Amino acid sequence: MLVMEGNSQAQRDSDSVSEVHSDSPASFDLAPRHYYHKSDEYADEYPAGVPSSLGSLQQAVSRTRTKEIGSDSGDESGSPSGIKQDGHESEDEGQPEEVSTAPYTLLSYSQKWGMVAVLTMCGFWSSLGSPIYYPALRQLEKEFHLNESQVNVTVVVYLLFQGIAPTFSGGLADRYGRRPIILGGMLVYVVASIGLARAPSYGVIVFLRIVQSIGISPTIAISSGVVSDYTLKRERGTFVGATSGFVLIGQGIGPLLGAVIAARWDWRAIFWFLVIGCGTSMLIAFFLLPETKRTIVGNLSIEPKKLINKNPLFLLPGVRRRFKYDNPDYETLDPTIPELDLVSAFKITARPEIFLSLFPAGMQFAMWTLMLSCIASQLSIAPYNYHLTIVGVCYLPAGIGGLCGSFFTGRIIDLYYRRVVRKFQQDKAEGKIPENQVFNIFRVRLMCVLPQNFIAVVSFLLFGWSVDKGWKIPAALITSCVSSYCAMSTLSTMTTLLVDLYPKKSSTASSCFNFVRCSLSSIFMGCLAKMKTSMTVGGTFSFLSGLLLCANFLTFIPMMYGLKWKMSREAKDEDARQVRQEKEEIHYPVQDMKSTMK
Repeated sequence: MLVMEGNSQAQRDSDSVSEVHSDSPASFDLAPRHYYHKSDEYADEYPAGVPSSLGSLQQAVSRTRTKEIGSDSGDESGSPSGIKQDGHESEDEGQPEEVSTAPYTLLSYSQKWGMVAVLTMCGFWSSLGSPIYYPALRQLEKEFHLNESQVNVTVVVYLLFQGIAPTFSGGLADRYGRRPIILGGMLVYVVASIGLARAPSYGVIVFLRIVQSIGISPTIAISSGVVSDYTLKRERGTFVGATSGFVLIGQGIGPLLGAVIAARWDWRAIFWFLVIGCGTSMLIAFFLLPETKRTIVGNLSIEPKKLINKNPLFLLPGVRRRFKYDNPDYETLDPTIPELDLVSAFKITARPEIFLSLFPAGMQFAMWTLMLSCIASQLSIAPYNYHLTIVGVCYLPAGIGGLCGSFFTGRIIDLYYRRVVRKFQQDKAEGKIPENQVFNIFRVRLMCVLPQNFIAVVSFLLFGWSVDKGWKIPAALITSCVSSYCAMSTLSTMTTLLVDLYPKKSSTASSCFNFVRCSLSSIFMGCLAKMKTSMTVGGTFSFLSGLLLCANFLTFIPMMYGLKWKMSREAKDEDARQVRQEKEEIHYPVQDMKSTMK
């Protein structure tokens, strides 16, 4: 994947310039497309303001284009590049700009997709670990003499720690690098799976399921961080959507694999399968997954200093030449190393614009998890009475729907983003909107989740009553496919939004959604058995669909006020920072005077 593919990246960057400026006058002498300004290397990629004068317009268009080619956001404000939060430009128009010829990343387009494949292979085992277990739950009930509520605990604890663990490990990945956290987590997963395959009691299973989840769950959030390291906003939706969606395909096909394995052998064979699969993937990732954290390797041309971040494949002379280890682009190194904050994800999640965006999406994912669980439990009893293998096959539509949702949504949100940015620039140039108007990334991203959010309500409702009343099986299969498409589509979009807002803490930001969706899933799964007993499956899905419908309307709040809240909070933080700085400036001269007098 990482071996030489020539020097076509610069030409590809030149050919793939965003459509943001396709309407710019042809007479403008724009900067070379594959260059970017060193001063803007980590500036936000949102469209800059368009000055009214012709000369200023030419400079702003040139600056915006070069930023889009070779920069990405280091500013977590979410405000457009080249514009301060009050709407004024952040650079003096008369100042000459330093230009760097270094590309934003040395990965070619095909290598970027190769990275997606490796990341999918790593994160796949996290999403597979829970549903592959569903078809074997009844075998555990019989072997350890458990009831449905007790055996569901082994599922609930996995989901619970799948949400909690990444909130801490995301900060570690943002501070110390992506590669060691991913490989270390996979190793823990393999060891825990070996223990589960030989577990002698119910208590041991519960404990090792917790360890298994803690080990592998961070890979999903960190994978989004890896993608953000080598992508720009104009293409991020495609790659982040593909990565975050593909790794969760295990949720759809896991029950099929589990059913086949459990029918041929028993439930212990499922964990031996996870040992072999994840162990093989870990070995492949050890050689193919490079460190991508920009504070460590820049655009991949800088050799990591620490052994835990080094890839043995990069010891080969050909690979070292391909990634310019002899002549690294030090200007692409992000000088701002984030402080280690293990609770940063909780702080981000608690922000109103973030929580109100994530809660409806988390509700949808939790209902999707319930749907997958109910496929296994409902189709194996009357009136269906399907064999375990047939039940597994019935998960295929859900897997196909999820695959389509993750793949197509990324391209859709990228196209929509470019269209809105182009319209935004055009309206500024024509004076239809104020020059200090700030680009609303919340509205652009959240607009893409509204259709599937409301479609999901109907599909979940129909699925619940189809399996409850014993409708013909196509009804359950079609609704499960549609529900899976909506769930994966929403997940891809929300992950992209978080990475856009917090590019320097992309792993931490991605773990916020992981925390919300997995926490809600564990709560729903914990209540499922009692709700089914008191309300039936149809009643349960009707009640939860009503809650989801109400939650969906919360999405409109951050669309309208999210950016305003974010900018207001950051303005207060800046004022507080200036006050602290002034106090320090007063304090230190007093200390100096006292020491001089002594």
